[in-house]
Amino acid sequence: MASLPPAGVAAAVLGLGSLGQGESGPAGRVVGALGLVVALAGAPYAWRPVEPVAVRFLGPSPAMALADRVDELTAQRADTTVAQAAEIRRIERDLHDGAQARLVALGLSLATAEKLMETDPDQARALMREARVGAATSLTELRDLVQGINPPVLNDRGLVDAVRALVLDSPLEAAVSADVRLSLDPPIESALYFGTTELLTNAVKHAHATRARISIARDDTAIVIDVEDNGRGGARVRADGGLAGLRRRLAVFDGTLEVTSPAGGPTRARMMVPCESL
Repeated sequence: MASLPPAGVAAAVLGLGSLGQGESGPAGRVVGALGLVVALAGAPYAWRPVEPVAVRFLGPSPAMALADRVDELTAQRADTTVAQAAEIRRIERDLHDGAQARLVALGLSLATAEKLMETDPDQARALMREARVGAATSLTELRDLVQGINPPVLNDRGLVDAVRALVLDSPLEAAVSADVRLSLDPPIESALYFGTTELLTNAVKHAHATRARISIARDDTAIVIDVEDNGRGGARVRADGGLAGLRRRLAVFDGTLEVTSPAGGPTRARMMVPCESL
């Protein structure tokens, strides 16, 4: 089919050209006219078969596609394992350096206060006050640690309300728009929530933004979260950066991250997870 227009043009040139040389009569005019009609009529359709033919004969075979998918899943599993190990080390470090140290100090203060209760009641009461302050601080640190692992509002009220609660604690002037109430699997909700958290953190820390806009929507094919800020722009997805890590975490669910950040801003980031993964 792709060869019909050039063949028609060639026939028209030969047929009509022979007329100019006086070598042909009505037959030449007919051939030329038919060639011209074929060329004009076939031109809009000439290249349509190219794509399916190219996909059929030049695309990867099922075995190659399966091998590529296995390699991709293997790399995603390795990234997930590394991320989980890093998260476990962070939790252990926060517990060891924060709440655990304060609880040990709390126990020592209570033991000392118990010994001083009869001999020096004033000092014992001062130690008890310090212990109460230490207990409140430890409780706050534990709550913050639990919030960092999986926010309770995410479990109780879902992704949209969790993001709205997130922006209330953000230094940015942020607006959240959502046209649906989503019911997602917990791992996907967690990935999208912490992805939004990272994008807002980058907007404050690196772009020095003052305003942000977050849009959460679901269409027929995917869950889409757009985060736009008015910062200075220039964000790039580097191999060892946080955005590359976020892209790898979304890839576990066949999700994608697209970042558009020209110099001077604004920065627009889009996270997308296919509905087939939900």
